[in-house]
Amino acid sequence: MKRVRFTAMPVFIAGLFIFFFIQSTLFAQQKYSGNNFVSLRPVSSEQEILEAAAHVTPSERQLEWQRLETTAFVHFGLNTFYNQEWGHGTEDPKRFNPTLLNTDQWAKVISEAGFKMLIMTCKHHDGLCMWPSKFTNHTVASSPWRQGKGDLVKEISESCRKYNLKFGVYLSPWDRHEPSYGDSPVYNKFFLNQLTELLFNYGTIDEVWFDGACGEGPNGKKQVYDWESYYSLIRKLQPKAVIAVMGPDVRWVGTESGYGRETEWSVVPYNNANLEKIAANSQQAALNEGFTPTGDMESPDLGSREIIKNAQNLIWYPSEVDVSIRPGWFWHESENGRVKSPEKLMDIYFSSVGRNSLLLLNIPPDSTGLINEADISSLKAWKNALNAIFKDNLAEGATPVAGNRDMKIDFLSDKNDTTCWIPVNNEPYSFELQLKKKSEFSVLLLQENISMGQRIEHFSLEAWTGNAWKQVVEGTTVGYKRLLRFPSVQTNKVRFTIDKSRLEPALAEFGLYRQRPVATANPSSATFKESVEVFLSCNEEDATIYYTTDGSLPGSKSLKYNQSLKINEATEVTFVAIRNDGTSGFPGKASFHKANYEISLVNASDEKYNSGGASGLVDGFKGSIDFTDGRWSGFNGKDLDATLDLGSILELNEFGINFNESTKSWIFRPQHIEFKISENGTEFTTIFTKQFDPPERDNEQLLHVNFNYSCKARFIKVIATNYGKLPDWHPARGEPTWLFADEIIAK
Repeated sequence: MKRVRFTAMPVFIAGLFIFFFIQSTLFAQQKYSGNNFVSLRPVSSEQEILEAAAHVTPSERQLEWQRLETTAFVHFGLNTFYNQEWGHGTEDPKRFNPTLLNTDQWAKVISEAGFKMLIMTCKHHDGLCMWPSKFTNHTVASSPWRQGKGDLVKEISESCRKYNLKFGVYLSPWDRHEPSYGDSPVYNKFFLNQLTELLFNYGTIDEVWFDGACGEGPNGKKQVYDWESYYSLIRKLQPKAVIAVMGPDVRWVGTESGYGRETEWSVVPYNNANLEKIAANSQQAALNEGFTPTGDMESPDLGSREIIKNAQNLIWYPSEVDVSIRPGWFWHESENGRVKSPEKLMDIYFSSVGRNSLLLLNIPPDSTGLINEADISSLKAWKNALNAIFKDNLAEGATPVAGNRDMKIDFLSDKNDTTCWIPVNNEPYSFELQLKKKSEFSVLLLQENISMGQRIEHFSLEAWTGNAWKQVVEGTTVGYKRLLRFPSVQTNKVRFTIDKSRLEPALAEFGLYRQRPVATANPSSATFKESVEVFLSCNEEDATIYYTTDGSLPGSKSLKYNQSLKINEATEVTFVAIRNDGTSGFPGKASFHKANYEISLVNASDEKYNSGGASGLVDGFKGSIDFTDGRWSGFNGKDLDATLDLGSILELNEFGINFNESTKSWIFRPQHIEFKISENGTEFTTIFTKQFDPPERDNEQLLHVNFNYSCKARFIKVIATNYGKLPDWHPARGEPTWLFADEIIAK
């Protein structure tokens, strides 16, 4: 085999790869030595670069970090008591007084939810230290909490040890209270002193988390951070600690949506790791659903063949996906009803951990000092759902068939990422498995032995139909973990193929699992004159549907669905599917409203945000501040142009419409709205117009437009003009905006 011309730190051990010449399906456990940096020579060929990339591996601290899969962020401080997200540094420490604070409760909740580490916001941008720092008076010692003798960092670090959690610290480089901020040499010394306190006084620190927030100090100068000194101090005092995301060990994925890339490479060109560009965007990206990159380390393609072919250096730089369980990072009472649902958390898990990233989920305690019951309830249901899905690997105990009879399949289901299948044949690499019995599954789990590198570029899974192979799902990168969901499949034989890989792949885990049952309603929302017939269905035959109409959550003791429901009054149906073994799906809702008019749209709303169709705009159920509540009609780059037919000419005197504005999620107010009326549907008269001023900063609000106008009409036309393109101040400037509308009123 032709060897790659490159130099490595540490020195590359060529002998490690002698296994390429050994016919074996097992790579035994060994003492791990990372090789996370490679310098390429200018004369390297494309094939040599690919081989070099395949040999880049995580450092020991990076490997242990990736194995955590999920960690918890805890934002708690003065912002909690001022009901804000970013403090100004002028806040009074005397406002900080959590009367029921119990860090054991935090650690217990977080541990029981399956997290392996807790990262505490020891100091946010407002500058208040959650420990009694010797280098400033702006600390909890100046608050009434614990009579000024408290040390929150000490309490939470001890609670983490009690509940077997690793402990990490967040120390904001931006300090809006400290007078020396902006005097770069002086402030950097101040910052190092505070960092030393955290690293030296609280036992083992497993992660140090920096964001890139930066501003001007009192002297009018922008602070220049001495990152290298920060890193050196951490390596000296806590050598096993991972440094993220403004750091050398872990990178920010690029958004705070909770969603990573479909193709996620941990090996990237070193020249892409530009800290200043990361700093410019960190914690300031759009919160829209899905991954929407802005460039460089936030682009959709970081490490493909096309990207690395001109690289001078390659590094192992894994991705972290950060998101809050609430709309904000700090607790706000108004958001108690907006905690992410278990279904949403599940989707985030599959789109972060399931895409070769680590999930960092923020869980902020409330002003009493406790994690709120709304958050706890969602976390418990999410954890139970995860346990139910991944309880049984249907590929366990399978038998290799065809040309793989000597394959050691047990190593692919032993939950050990250091044992793996290494094919000896040439590309494509493939194996067939005979399952223990005919099984139904809808989730594929894959893991590479990343201590040997990340190599797989494309794979597919097929199921035997009885007379032919049918592709079930395909994907690109795997890395530490890949999870893919697909429509349920029943078979007793599967075939897995890796048709593109940088080097012989080292597949550590292969799993087939079953998602929870899903019940749906048809229609999911409707407006009717006399009545509407509603059909409930499930994607699985061995599940029963139960429902309620009183707003309570359904269970196995609720009404059992046997036939269609005839709805003749305003009703909200809540339903759930439960398997014979007791496994329950997530509850669903369908809303129905009685009205004597019809509605039509010139532009259909987006299928993801359509509130059950056009009738959702007049179904009597108003959308909340949470634009994902299923009651909003969303128009991406399009106008709302709706016409209501009241059925006959009526006397009217009140009109209105509601809009949702969430600029971080690209949802903007309309530019202009107009109401028109007509008696015949062809000749319309304008009765109301309103022009909206464009937003100049991030906003999250409901906009209610109501007016009185006495008239006779049968038809009402409502036009709301989409804002257009995202403005220059927005991180995703130039992209089309969303317009979210609900509940047109005419009475």
